[in-house]
Amino acid sequence: MRVDEWIPTLTHATERDVDLLLVEELASSLDFTTWVAGHVGMVGSIAAWDVKHSRRRTRSRREIDIFIEIQNRDGTSSAILIENKLDATEQPDQAESYRQELAALASDYSRAAMVLVCPAAYAAQHLDFSGKFDLVLSYEEIAAFFRELRAETGSELALRYDFRAAILDQAIYKYRRGYTPIPDPVVGDFNARYVLLLADLAPEIEPGPSMRKPANPRESTSMIYDQAVSLSAIPDGIRPRRFAHELGRGSEQRANYVAVTFAGWGAALPAIGARLEADTSEIGAFFEAKRPTKVRPRPGLVMALPCEPVDNQCSFDAQRDALARGIATATTLRRWLLENQDKLTAWRKLVGDQLGAI
Repeated sequence: MRVDEWIPTLTHATERDVDLLLVEELASSLDFTTWVAGHVGMVGSIAAWDVKHSRRRTRSRREIDIFIEIQNRDGTSSAILIENKLDATEQPDQAESYRQELAALASDYSRAAMVLVCPAAYAAQHLDFSGKFDLVLSYEEIAAFFRELRAETGSELALRYDFRAAILDQAIYKYRRGYTPIPDPVVGDFNARYVLLLADLAPEIEPGPSMRKPANPRESTSMIYDQAVSLSAIPDGIRPRRFAHELGRGSEQRANYVAVTFAGWGAALPAIGARLEADTSEIGAFFEAKRPTKVRPRPGLVMALPCEPVDNQCSFDAQRDALARGIATATTLRRWLLENQDKLTAWRKLVGDQLGAI
């Protein structure tokens, strides 16, 4: 039997197993901590962080499953409170007590958010509870993150990530045998109406395949355009690889912007960021990039324009004006890219000067 055919796993995974897996990964992996923080809109460059398990709350005897304290390089600080649920039911006023803890911490941190980590099926079946958190981060999403890292490395670390993903798989199947992601017709209907609105307001922007599905999972909050068609007038060498409207689930604490991503340019951002901002001052763009790692030495460079939060699980009609303004923002970003290809070419040269051949 080949080594890569066998991954040792537990006979079954418990909530405590997932707790400890998450604590270990958060404590030891800046990439994972940055990924989790990014899901709640905390996108600063992390200088230091601390992770605690079963932390006592400020004004209650109850405990927080996982508490992350982050210090950013710009001097700001953040806190993330994580509640992990595998199959246990909600305790009385449990989500409300997390919200009270956030209020108690407000003066100590620049940003704070509360996150529910659970199987996707758990969130779908406990909507009243899961909807009270700023973010639901599913076991499936975390397992996919581990598998993505596994695919990008060929060492002993690959087996470690296989093992972590397998533990989460077991936890998912313990909750619901044979579970597969649950398409949500509410999200599917929202997407269909968005596509119609996009065709009416900005026919030059082509919806991507995921936007046309009859139903998407509840976790899907990105309107990903077909960049190859929408930005076809831009040559391959400087054309962004992703063009999307991030809806942000109606929360100010999540990502709410229209953005494009330039593949492999992100590591140059510290050196060229001032130039990029000066070149785009007329439209007020901002730029982000993940920290380069051994797994991802060439992260993407995100160029974004802010827009309003929208919740794709709430009324489309009530949010139509906000959606229209978001589409207008996408039109503005597309037009700037088409009209400033000379600047994109100059950016590519700057990136090449910093990183070598691209």
